[in-house]
Amino acid sequence: YERERRSRHLAQRLARAGRALAGELDPDDVLDQVARHAVELLECDAASVRLLERDEVVVRAATGAGVSAALDARTASTAWLVGDIVQTRASRALADVSGDPRVAEADPMLAAGYAGYLGVPMMGPEDSVHGILAVYSRRPREWREEEDEALHALAAAAAAARTNADLYQGVSHEQQRSEAILANVADGIVAVDREGRVVLWNPAAERVTGVAADDALGKTPTEALGRSLESTGGATGGSRLLPIRRGGEEVWLSLSEAVMSDPTGAVAGRIFAFRDISAERSVEQMKTDFVSTVSHELRTPLTSIYGFAETLLRQDVLFGEEERATFLRYIASESERLTSIVDRLLSVAQLDTGDISVQLAETDVGAVVSEAVRSIEGSHGANGHSFVVDLADEPLAAEADGDKLSQVLAHLLDNAVRYSPAGGTVTVAARRRDDAVEVSVEDEGVGIPHAEQERIFRKFYRGDAAASGAVGAGATGLGLFLAEGLVTAMGGRIRVDSSEGKGSTFVLELRAATETET
Repeated sequence: YERERRSRHLAQRLARAGRALAGELDPDDVLDQVARHAVELLECDAASVRLLERDEVVVRAATGAGVSAALDARTASTAWLVGDIVQTRASRALADVSGDPRVAEADPMLAAGYAGYLGVPMMGPEDSVHGILAVYSRRPREWREEEDEALHALAAAAAAARTNADLYQGVSHEQQRSEAILANVADGIVAVDREGRVVLWNPAAERVTGVAADDALGKTPTEALGRSLESTGGATGGSRLLPIRRGGEEVWLSLSEAVMSDPTGAVAGRIFAFRDISAERSVEQMKTDFVSTVSHELRTPLTSIYGFAETLLRQDVLFGEEERATFLRYIASESERLTSIVDRLLSVAQLDTGDISVQLAETDVGAVVSEAVRSIEGSHGANGHSFVVDLADEPLAAEADGDKLSQVLAHLLDNAVRYSPAGGTVTVAARRRDDAVEVSVEDEGVGIPHAEQERIFRKFYRGDAAASGAVGAGATGLGLFLAEGLVTAMGGRIRVDSSEGKGSTFVLELRAATETET
């Protein structure tokens, strides 16, 4: 009867320990709990959990006197006592080891003065030994068979709980790694379940689409974005282009799609990966427009040159000297125009490769401004534009390349004329500002929307007026790009102040020449 009572109590304690261990998902906490439950289970004074690591057993958890000295202690897996348990995969019960000189080396907990010892192997999958669970008593103790069996059962539950906790930690770490990757990947990732509802919407998807994850989860992509992401016709291989609305703008996505299937072959979900290629698409469109415009720009003077040359070569018409001179002037003018276009393209190539060469020297900015205005007046004055030159009375010497500064002013003046109404006034001013010389070109044109002001200095950018049919030296979309590049190469800077419908003012600053240079 007494044995049955003890067995019943052991079973109750063992059940409580098993439930507690089953809910523990931290591998280290599992071992700590096992040690505490072992003491409670057998009503002893101390316990330890030792794990088999290569050819050693290491104390990884313990409770009772002697813990501080025992934790992390290592013993060879072939040593006395522990070696018997590891090798035979059987328990060792010692009623009194107090007089055995081998105990201190075999088990550091026994060195704390314990007399009774019961150790059992912790068996894992495929009958492999994971470690040793041991309990200790201060006084000599005869260990009963049911106590041995109960400690075996606790050791088995401990090994299983430790394995489950390790698996959970592995899955948890893998999930964290996956979440970190998804959170930091540049591409938008969206996953939907078999019903087509969003279960994953990573931060990149939020940035690209402008839709927050909280607003997308649980909805279909159509509900979240206003259109479906699924391919039509069942074809999911490769990438495809897809436009969506983000706020008030159209965004182009490069989208790829993968289908997940369950064991029966039915669609279990889909994963969409996409990135915003609106900028690349815009650049490609600008390049296409640029090629078309440059082709027109080159063809126009070439056609004129060819036509006048062909006319002069006609044998059936006799031209007077004045007529010949007129034709030759046209040929020279168109050749100069052609050379200007080619020079502009070469300058772009030099800026792209960093090969642009500037010769900084003391330069009279006022003289360069006056010459640039006279030049533009000669080519555009017939269009009704008037030019006002406002130069400060003080010397305007700057560290600059005179030729490059002339090119910059030509680009800015051409831009001002192009975006000013016929008869408009263009004002060019230059004055000293502290240690800089400031030149401004102000027009009375259409102005630049605030959203466009960051883009105007980009290569190939052309405003609406140019895109709608304006042609000439600035219609290639390179003028302002070249102006900024040349000013930067001279160590200066350029900016624009503009309001839509109220004209624009381009301001460039150059370092003033030092007094020793003047």
